[in-house]
Amino acid sequence: MRNLIIDSRDLEDLNACIRTMLEIGPVSVQLKSHTKRSVSQNALSHKWFGELSRWLISKGKDFATPEWVKAALKSTFLGYVDVVDTDVVTGNKTTRQELRHTSSLDTGEMKLFMDMVYHWALDRGIMLTIPEGCEYQKLTKQEDGCE
Repeated sequence: MRNLIIDSRDLEDLNACIRTMLEIGPVSVQLKSHTKRSVSQNALSHKWFGELSRWLISKGKDFATPEWVKAALKSTFLGYVDVVDTDVVTGNKTTRQELRHTSSLDTGEMKLFMDMVYHWALDRGIMLTIPEGCEYQKLTKQEDGCE
């Protein structure tokens, strides 16, 4: 069952639904933002891929283009999804794995991905740029209870 909560008026319906389901047994609840990752988050992540690329290249990793860095970090922190392809002539279906796309992430998932990238860099002594007033900074402050 999926419920879309638009505002606080929808909470009563959701609560009633959970109560009904609990009569049958335990309930698992997953909350997910319905907002796609922002242009600001995307732009900052690409800035970070460039910064990490320059750092890796300075360490002798000449192959570490920003595109390579992005793919490597997505592989490490986001993983893969199964994609089903259908042959239009035969109708045969094949399944392959593909890196998750950041464009499919919601704002919270993108924040988590960026947190993992940021801390990975920090563990290596790399200070990534966080522009004053950017969405990542605002979300981090909210999460830390500073805003």
